[in-house]
Amino acid sequence: MKNLLVFIGVIGMVFFTSCEDDDNYSLDNFWLSSGTITKEVGAFYVTTDEGKKLWPSASNVSGSLLEDGMRVLVNYTILGDGRSTDSYDYYIKINDVSQILTKPVFNFTAETPVDIVDSIGNDAVTILDTWFTDDYLNVEFEYGGGAKVHFINLVYNSENATNENGEIILELKHNKNNDAYNYRQWGIASFDVSNFKVDDKNEVKFLVKSLGKDGEFGYNKVKTYTYGMEAQSISLSNQKLPNDVSSIKLIK
Repeated sequence: MKNLLVFIGVIGMVFFTSCEDDDNYSLDNFWLSSGTITKEVGAFYVTTDEGKKLWPSASNVSGSLLEDGMRVLVNYTILGDGRSTDSYDYYIKINDVSQILTKPVFNFTAETPVDIVDSIGNDAVTILDTWFTDDYLNVEFEYGGGAKVHFINLVYNSENATNENGEIILELKHNKNNDAYNYRQWGIASFDVSNFKVDDKNEVKFLVKSLGKDGEFGYNKVKTYTYGMEAQSISLSNQKLPNDVSSIKLIK
């Protein structure tokens, strides 16, 4: 499974746009979407974060490498629209798949050992976007790196749990492992926030932030996690990736 993590290739070459933008599909075009794998008997399909179902009529990736519920970044070519009688929106060819880092929110307490706090790190990382998919808060981010494994975590500090508005503070933490800042790196991680559900409510508000290169906290956006009803998902499909972003490095 680990080999799925290291593929993205030269991201600057990716044609990244909404599927609805072009009805004249070409084998020369390809899309990059975040989504979730659903496994069926002898088959699988991808549901993108904007709710589109993609059926792989052809694939360069074996379904045996994928797991039900796996969060992925999928590189695909659209072969055609689904028919009105289909449950799928598009028939596609999967060119490659990268598993999205998925983990729980890390809970800092007064009893958290110093060595664990240190391993979480406090290096600069820039949040580019956030959105919810089911019980996951997805974070798109970038940081400087070169050759080493980096560590990314979303942290809840019980000693500094909320702000003056009662919004739960979540901070994206980065440990660059003493890596040199040779070029910008890009990534997406999905963090399970289901433990923040409150029985008598159907939504929770988070203030999401990260420490920037200037030593100041950036992003600082309030995100509403809705549950107990149909959740609203936010898509990356209309956002182009930076032209000079390198291929992603392995992150944990």
